[in-house]
Amino acid sequence: MKAEDLKQEMIQNIDRPEILERLYRNNPQEFTRVFTEIAHQFDSDLIRIWKIRLEPDTVVEQKVFPTSEILFLIILSLLTGILVKLPNIFSQIQSSAFYTRNVSIIVLNGIIVYFFWQNKLFDLKKIALYFCNILILTLFVNLLPFSGGDSLNLVFLFTPFYLWCWLGLVYVSFDYKNMSKRIEFIRFNGEFIIMTGLVLAAGALLTFVTIGLFSVIHVDIEKFYTDYVVVFGGVAAPIVSAYLIKKYPNMSSKIAPVIARVFTPLVFITLIIYLVSLILSKSKIFEDRDLLLILNIALVCIMAIIVFSVSELDKTKDRNANVLILFLLSVVAIIINMIALTAIISRITGGFTPNRTVVLGSNILIFINLILMAKSLFQSYYHANNLQSVERVLAQYLSIYFGWTIIVIYILPFVFRFQ
Repeated sequence: MKAEDLKQEMIQNIDRPEILERLYRNNPQEFTRVFTEIAHQFDSDLIRIWKIRLEPDTVVEQKVFPTSEILFLIILSLLTGILVKLPNIFSQIQSSAFYTRNVSIIVLNGIIVYFFWQNKLFDLKKIALYFCNILILTLFVNLLPFSGGDSLNLVFLFTPFYLWCWLGLVYVSFDYKNMSKRIEFIRFNGEFIIMTGLVLAAGALLTFVTIGLFSVIHVDIEKFYTDYVVVFGGVAAPIVSAYLIKKYPNMSSKIAPVIARVFTPLVFITLIIYLVSLILSKSKIFEDRDLLLILNIALVCIMAIIVFSVSELDKTKDRNANVLILFLLSVVAIIINMIALTAIISRITGGFTPNRTVVLGSNILIFINLILMAKSLFQSYYHANNLQSVERVLAQYLSIYFGWTIIVIYILPFVFRFQ
């Protein structure tokens, strides 16, 4: 039985001990690996018993640190750091333009290359496809005019989103039609954000202590440490985080449910207060461009919170209060989106600009996505086994977002003549 088929059968029969036992006996190692990935999604006595039963196997497996893996991480992190430091190596490179256009390409490329290696994607056709893509993107971004308008700024803004879609493609081993793998990638993003935050926080603490210790003995290493250790450590953090998630799948999954349960109600209350304040305030959303931008950022964050929270909910409990909160949160997000869309459409009466076009298109896509997610959440409140449909909605929508980023990066600059 394939790993994905095993995972689906385990999820469907997660409360049936006789079937779980049969699956375990057929392939104990694969069962243990898959169970480790999905256990955090469920909460029952049966799951806790299986966790206790499989804990020894999991611990033994996770204590192994292959030298080849560590060596690959070090080499990849060093190469990524050297690319980031190119303006310091070659004085002819203008640092501000270089970082604006290339830093997201360099850092995300490092993560993508890691997953090529992690997933053992050594197929020359797939490697060539990605290499051609990254080469075309890098050349295109760097050959754009230096004195351009908003359409060029949007290219630089959407480049990380475009590469994030490529990261998803590599993460699922180019099996983009497999919805289960897409959902797994969406869940990975939540754990990745948490792990990267923890690694960066630990790095910041180490930096503070190191500089402080050397300053006590009157040795000034701040400039050297900031220019080299901090830079190389910063670009290595997301790569190391991806490795740690794969190596210790239970580490971030134990933190994720706590964050989801604590912050989701707080976000909902905050949005309600903000929505009321927005309606009663003197701010002119139809004229305030910055306010409109903040609303759009908030919508993206709300979608991320909903999907992130859904993956951590108990999928065996009907009429779950947490599901109801997520549904209400999506309703509030839809209202905010409607306000933003109204403001955008009123501004477009003065003519299309790159910013207005992209914001309108993005809001329409998010609006439709939110409605579909709200519908799935409402149904899941009464039937918890439908919760996966919320994740599936976004998983199916990833292709649409990918297409939109391609349009923004490669087409709109020419439509608006780089203005």
